[in-house]
This record gives sequence, C-alpha cells and structure tokens, in this order.
Amino acid sequence: MFIPLVDILRCVRPHADTWLVASIERADERFIIEGTLGCPICLAEYPIRAGVVHFTDRPVEPLRAAPPENEAEAVRIAAALDLIEPRVTALLHGAWGTQAQLVRGLSPAQLMLLNPPAGMVGGDGVSVLVSEIAPLAQASIDAIALDADASDALFASLRASLRRGGRIFAPATTPVPDGFTELVRDADVWVARLDDAAIVSAPILPTRRKSS
Repeated sequence: MFIPLVDILRCVRPHADTWLVASIERADERFIIEGTLGCPICLAEYPIRAGVVHFTDRPVEPLRAAPPENEAEAVRIAAALDLIEPRVTALLHGAWGTQAQLVRGLSPAQLMLLNPPAGMVGGDGVSVLVSEIAPLAQASIDAIALDADASDALFASLRASLRRGGRIFAPATTPVPDGFTELVRDADVWVARLDDAAIVSAPILPTRRKSS
C-alpha cells in the first residue's frame, strides 16, 4: 500500500468520516508491506498483508474470468481515463486490474486495484485493496475502470469517491448511470464523465486487436 494514498482510505463501517491511522510493521521506501490501518472512531482494524489492504475477511474476487495482460487493452484504459499526470489517482476494479502493470508502463498515475484477480500484488505505483465497498473518501479519485460484476452498493460507494469531472470506463453491457455524460463508446466499452458541464473532446479508444 502506497503510504501517501492512506490519507484517502476510510473505514467501511457506517459512522462519521475520518482518516485511518497506519501502524507499519514492514515497509519498502514509501510502500507498506505489513501493518494495520486502524479507525479512531470505531476501533476497527484492517490488516495489510503482503502489501494488500484487507477491509473484509470474506474472499472477494471478480466474477468475470481475468483476461491476460494485453498491451492494446492497457493503452485503451490509459487513454480513456486520461491518465497523463502523476497526481492522478485511478481505481481499476475487478478483472481490469490484470492490466495494471502495463498501464503503469504507459502512465505516471497512481493505481488502486479493488478486488483484482487472485495473485495480483502491489508496488511501483500500484496499491491493492480487498473490500465489499470502496473504502475511499468522497471525491478522492480521478478515474475508475468498472468491471461488469459491481454490486449496487459497490457502485454507489465508487461513485461517491469520484471527483466531479472524473471519468468512468466500463463494459458496453453495463448501462451508463444517471448523472454521467457519455463521452465515447465502441462495441466493447464506454467512457463517461461525472458532471453536466459542456462536452469536451472525447478520448480516442484504440481499436482492439483481433486475435488470429
């Protein structure tokens, strides 16, 4: 878990908003490998094991089979979410997390993986979270790649965490939620923006390469 991103993490229990307090047992530079995040209000504790923050004891994995790493898919995610600045924080939900390392090779943005496929690890600008809802402060992230299996509760928490003007990227089979302006769509995915401002230039989605 990247230490500067701890500031935007929140307790998943229903109570007043507050920061979590990190107790670090082992770290590598600015990345927590082993430790605990504690809530000063309800005293809940969330362990960090092998760099992964666990906000639930229940296994939470994508319903969709994890695709292999694909450079064209990574380019598409980075372009669609406009990941061009190091101060940007984006969340890749579910199976999209498979492309995290390739996206980081293209973008300086910080990535948070929420419930990625088993075996995904953090480090080098990638932080991994396991949770049934997004454990994030309101309006704290800039972009989301949403997998198709998101529950209503999870989506509501993700939407709350997205900054005004932030982008969301999702499979074409997922309806565009109310309150979002669709920017672009192809046969596989769409990209939308959380606001009602005048439409800006839409991002270009690189065409998916057809397998032979």
